[in-house]
Amino acid sequence: MLYYELLPQGRTANATTYSNQLASLAIALREKRPRRSAVHLLHDNARPKVAMPTQSKLQELNLGTVPHPPYSPDIAPSDYHLFCPLKLFLKEKRFAKYEDLKMAVFDFFDSQSAAFWKKGIDDLPERWLT
Repeated sequence: MLYYELLPQGRTANATTYSNQLASLAIALREKRPRRSAVHLLHDNARPKVAMPTQSKLQELNLGTVPHPPYSPDIAPSDYHLFCPLKLFLKEKRFAKYEDLKMAVFDFFDSQSAAFWKKGIDDLPERWLT
């Protein structure tokens, strides 16, 4: 996991928030993968991801996208590969403070092996990789 961010409770993702997250992602990529080749983000067609400020930020940062087909009957692979195990990890846990939740999510990400992350990429349908 190179970068993730949890929004504060009650805050909604919008194009500005997402553009700021993309900038933070680019910084993390430069720090953790300085000799990286091309980066492709799997994008659905949610409004914050297709908005003009986001598209401009993607061009500025030289980040490519692999679009999720509009109105696709498929759910993004991340919904299965990442969020199902995260949901199981958090199941029946209660958090008194937002910081406790953030730490639990961090612990989940930190506990995953390289094979877990590789499998998530390897299992992407071929149509999203071409």
